[in-house]
Amino acid sequence: MFAVQRRHQERGPLMNSEFYTGWLDHWAQEHSSVSTEAVATALDRILSMNASVTMYMFHGGTSFGYKAGANVDMVNGFQPTPTSYDYDAPMTEAGDPTDKFHAIRDVIAKYLPVPHVPVPEPAKKMALGRLPLTKVSTEAMQHHQRCEGASGALQIPSELPLSFERIRQSQALVLYETWVTFLPRDPAVLSARGLRDRGYVYVDDVYQGIISRMDNVYSVMIPVTKGQRLTILVESQGRVGFVDLNDPKGLGRNVTLSGITLTDWNITAINEKDHLTARRRIDDGVKSWTPVNQSVPSCDVSPPGLAVYQATFRFDVSPPLDTYLRLDHWKKGTVLLNGFNLGRYWTPMGPQRALYVPAVLFREENLLDIIELEQAPCGQESSDCYVEFVDEPDINGPVPLSKL
Repeated sequence: MFAVQRRHQERGPLMNSEFYTGWLDHWAQEHSSVSTEAVATALDRILSMNASVTMYMFHGGTSFGYKAGANVDMVNGFQPTPTSYDYDAPMTEAGDPTDKFHAIRDVIAKYLPVPHVPVPEPAKKMALGRLPLTKVSTEAMQHHQRCEGASGALQIPSELPLSFERIRQSQALVLYETWVTFLPRDPAVLSARGLRDRGYVYVDDVYQGIISRMDNVYSVMIPVTKGQRLTILVESQGRVGFVDLNDPKGLGRNVTLSGITLTDWNITAINEKDHLTARRRIDDGVKSWTPVNQSVPSCDVSPPGLAVYQATFRFDVSPPLDTYLRLDHWKKGTVLLNGFNLGRYWTPMGPQRALYVPAVLFREENLLDIIELEQAPCGQESSDCYVEFVDEPDINGPVPLSKL
């Protein structure tokens, strides 16, 4: 176990500085786990050699906001991680002890004294049931323009697209817009080989499709002609935290349509600072939005593309308890509770299907916002336009059989 260390250091203390108790997850890949038996056996061997050890992780965590990271390698490419960093750790992201916790404690007790105090039971969680939501933006892309006008978001003109970093945007979203000044082929191939990480393509505010670094899809065929506005909403899906740390985000410098480089872009950072700024922008923008009304043509589900949904609610559990927010019918986006960014969801990809919600975030009256990037399960005749607070985590849900 320590052969390499002894090969370079004949004497001195033995140390395992990163003993993995589990492993992290990636979107579209099965939930990672390491068996309790394997962890306990390896730890027993380490301590039997009078070695020191640092466990990674001992307490699972949550990457609230846009803080979830990513890995990248030659085999799997870009691998963004979910909001949950539970890690199959001895203590869950909610702070509850697991069987692995007790097994580790038993191993340590063989070599060191442990406190003779009872281990707390897992904390009780609350289930509040289903919460219906209402759409607060009437057009998929108009909320950006209204939010811009209300909150003073800065549009940056540039001959070629600028990266997130060039416009001092750390994470979240950046909106790139330009006008088509020539007659392209029909349909035209839009290509952005430098995209990092995911782009949502619109023509005159009508959603057309997705380009994706994760799936190695950097082009899409779109119906577009001269004089139309092309909009690409780019999402950073997480900073690479290992090996290649040079990970600029954005659309890339060379974006082509029918092989011709597109120029004269207007660039707008969305939620460019943190979840508090995001909340302020949403609050400001909502003042100029109106809920969808009955004059909108009836349809079973909402049209694809970006939309914002909202709900206010109270409940009678006192004091509030931790809970989990399920988004079974939603696709991809971000959730804010009372201005706090709970993180990203991506239900069809899995494995995470419910977001951890700490009790401290609740108030007497609560406001929930969902920023859905792809397509909400809502419409005049839909019964799926809801989320649900449940008392069980779900970070081991189904995942696709393969990537594209």
